[in-house]
Amino acid sequence: MTFSDPIQRMLARAVPPARVTDVVAWAEEYVRLPGSVRSERFDSSITPWTREPIQRIDDGVTTRMVFVKPIQAGGSVVGEIALCYWAGNKSSGDIQYNWQNDEQADGRWLKRIEKILRACKPVASRWPEAKSFSDRSKSTKGQVIFPHCNLTCQGVLTARRVASDSITYQVNEEVHDEEGWLPGRLDQAFGRLTAASFPVALVISNAGRKGSELQKAFLAGSQQHWEVLCPGCGEYHVMRARWEDNKPELGGLRYNSEGCRLEDGEYDYPKLAPTIRYQFPCGHAIPDDISIRRALSLSGRYGAPRNPGAPVDHRSYTLEAVSVDYIPWRSLIQQKHGALQALKWGDPEPWSKYLRERECIFADESDRPVVGRVVLSQAPKDRNGLVDRLVRFAALDRQQGSLSKGELPHWWCVIRDVMPSADSLLVWEGKLLTDEDAADVVKRHNVLPGATVVDSGDDTVHVYRFCLRHGFNAIKGGIHNLWSHGAEGKRIWSQEVPL
Repeated sequence: MTFSDPIQRMLARAVPPARVTDVVAWAEEYVRLPGSVRSERFDSSITPWTREPIQRIDDGVTTRMVFVKPIQAGGSVVGEIALCYWAGNKSSGDIQYNWQNDEQADGRWLKRIEKILRACKPVASRWPEAKSFSDRSKSTKGQVIFPHCNLTCQGVLTARRVASDSITYQVNEEVHDEEGWLPGRLDQAFGRLTAASFPVALVISNAGRKGSELQKAFLAGSQQHWEVLCPGCGEYHVMRARWEDNKPELGGLRYNSEGCRLEDGEYDYPKLAPTIRYQFPCGHAIPDDISIRRALSLSGRYGAPRNPGAPVDHRSYTLEAVSVDYIPWRSLIQQKHGALQALKWGDPEPWSKYLRERECIFADESDRPVVGRVVLSQAPKDRNGLVDRLVRFAALDRQQGSLSKGELPHWWCVIRDVMPSADSLLVWEGKLLTDEDAADVVKRHNVLPGATVVDSGDDTVHVYRFCLRHGFNAIKGGIHNLWSHGAEGKRIWSQEVPL
């Protein structure tokens, strides 16, 4: 049946089509990505790690999904497909597309979203004909009023944007940016869904701050990690960028830097590149070869949930950039080196950004390697030390002395100032003959007892009594590389034990 009246045509197009059983297949048939550098027709084989999240957009079970992904991994396309799918297939229920602020939302709408919606045939067939359907049925920047629903693209910096109308479908982007997604804002956004009978909310973002709402939302979900089939052992493994010598069973990205260091501290990357390889937990290694890495991607899947207590309708997924076959491993290594260099000079932001955007780690100030440099090493020792220091440490070592040199037991003391960047300055160093001298030097340099450690490997009983008297910490070396700290994981030191 055909209709000549525009209103009748639009109302007819609002009737829902047949039930879609495969959302990925639907997206490959109908979703176009104008301006895409890889393919203007959505092709899930280019980003196979997006297949399961896309399928969950309408699986009849999932009502909340959190996708924590690296940059350049096609994560935002999942949200764009969701918009097209809901607008093109559902018969009712308003749609909300949230960004951290209006500037980001407006820019995204003009550059991508409106183009993608109009290029999707099922959505275009429902597009309002404003001239004939009164002022209520039209599209403006950031909003389309369909006959069957309203679609809004907006920033959330203002609380009222997520504290008014009830909605059924929602995509929340860039939630790691807490300058826009203020604490509490994500929960406010979720609150707009409570009146719907079967709402669906997607969260798509890089990793953010440790302890943030984003991390809590991810941890509350199924916590599924992307894994690939190792060509060596035939088992599935999660790929991670970070190689740890004491944890080869985790695998990681490796390279040989010997002979690649330049005089200015930089690397000769053309010389380094041939040594780059990924080593799997079984020991099998592969080079940065696009065909091999492509095959790995196509073999991939999301592993079993790591959170067995997650509600069945709450899914969460993640992967690292090292798994994205079209991102060269050399570029990841270069970014990491640059971030470490910035960290040495007191700027922690590039390192935090690398962790969030490439390794997809929820990080805070404590999540960084010790890369500080010894500053002013030739300067005269000064009790004032570094003005902006984070902390002043003291270390005492009990020496037995040498009878042949006429030495009696004594102490060797080192006091250092440490900056937030881990840069450090030697404030005092020297030999002290008595316990009283040692305690006095520490006190005169204003070192807190809790920031003072004493090696108790030799003359242990004497050292313990000395520590008890002054409130210092007794330490000694052990045979283990790591000690368990319960839910906090493992550390290079053991749990404290009272003397």
